[in-house]
Amino acid sequence: MSKLLTNQISNYTDNGPVEVKDGINVASGKPFQVAGASGTSGQFLKSTGSSVAWETFPTIPAAQVNSDWNATSGVAQILNKPTLATVATSGSYNDLLNQPTIPAAQVQVDWNQATSNAIDFIKNKPTIFSGVYSDLSGKPTIPATLNDLADVNVPSALDNQYLKWDAATSRWIQGTGSAGISNIVEDTTPQLGGTLDANSNKIDMGTNEITDAKVGQWDTAYGWGNHASAGYLTSDANTTYSQEVAQATGNVKLRLVDSGGTQDDILITAGTNLSFSGVGSNGFTINSTASGGATVTTDDTAPGSPSDGDLWWKSDEGRLKVYYADGTSDQWVDASPPLTPTDLTAFTGNILPATNDQQDIGSASKKIRDLYLGSTSLHLGAVDISESSGKLVLPAVEMTGHFIPDTNAAYDLGNAEYKIRHLFLSDNTMYFQGDFLKVAQHNSGGAAQAPSYLIPLSKLKDALNASGDYEAFKNAILAITDA
Repeated sequence: MSKLLTNQISNYTDNGPVEVKDGINVASGKPFQVAGASGTSGQFLKSTGSSVAWETFPTIPAAQVNSDWNATSGVAQILNKPTLATVATSGSYNDLLNQPTIPAAQVQVDWNQATSNAIDFIKNKPTIFSGVYSDLSGKPTIPATLNDLADVNVPSALDNQYLKWDAATSRWIQGTGSAGISNIVEDTTPQLGGTLDANSNKIDMGTNEITDAKVGQWDTAYGWGNHASAGYLTSDANTTYSQEVAQATGNVKLRLVDSGGTQDDILITAGTNLSFSGVGSNGFTINSTASGGATVTTDDTAPGSPSDGDLWWKSDEGRLKVYYADGTSDQWVDASPPLTPTDLTAFTGNILPATNDQQDIGSASKKIRDLYLGSTSLHLGAVDISESSGKLVLPAVEMTGHFIPDTNAAYDLGNAEYKIRHLFLSDNTMYFQGDFLKVAQHNSGGAAQAPSYLIPLSKLKDALNASGDYEAFKNAILAITDA
């Protein structure tokens, strides 16, 4: 083995490389220097392009693993983790900061709770009406006496006086005397039945008669006039009535029987704060426990917003009416309605309904048997029936059956002046009696011309079939005798 012992080997050519063909062996423990530096453990020589230099290998991290929130070192450690509140990981409401104040469980509110901080206290409760009449606001003025009415002037009431109308003052004033009606006394406890006197305080129809003469006296005294069309104070053949009182299970019936034997019962029902006592065949007593009275309105027109039991004096009729609620409807009715007449006779006025096209005569179950008319017309909407002219005027006729006269060959459809415009037939067939149909021209204002035959096609065919030539056919036609 040859050795080359020298501190410096240089190529002959300055700065030229030294070629080592058999390799370089660096003995153990001996430094290998580059540019005077031996390098450090783990370094390697790396070309710089013009020379070589020691280079440190890069640090290769360990194999990657899932990051660990709880790792405090190593590759799994998560850096720059935010600081989380406890509730973020516990999820517990108790770990919340600045928890809201939650009220206790709700309970049913108590109308009577007076403590304002109690959970069942009701705030802003409305003030409820006590239900006492005296606590009402805007109460109407209820007249305590008759003199409290605006159109009544009775400074001091005296026995045997009555009210009369004074046109000069437009008020009811005191009148003296009987005013055409006798035997009337003050009755502080009015009853029905018995004799009309100051001792027993009862009213008894007895054998008194309401006759035409009596109605005439009332008409003369008060100017009532004829009220036949209104259905009361009418002339009737049955004008004598007997009267009695009958029990009716807590109520009473005023029973009237006319001279014809017809019995009519008027049921009198005890209203609020009213009761009946002493009910007998001759009368009964009405007892009242009411502290106030009904509202009475005097006017030609009905008062607005009435209540059940209110009274209204209809001044243009002279009738007292009561507002009656029967459970299904509310209406003003006469306080003392007249009896329904058994027969409407001898009336001299008209029967007129209160409103147009609203009232009926009869019904589907209770029909008028016969309707007799004189020489005037019956008008039913657009239908006019006149007995005197013999005309039935109809806007249109809708037939549901055959139109058949009661006498053969006695009546016409239309006439010379008023003709039927068109005649529509279902299958172009017109049936007539005899061999031919007669026609005649009849102009308005002129006389009818002589009728002539219309020859049917069947007759023409018969004449044609019986003819050998045209001349024979012509002679057959000319042989037909005209009408």
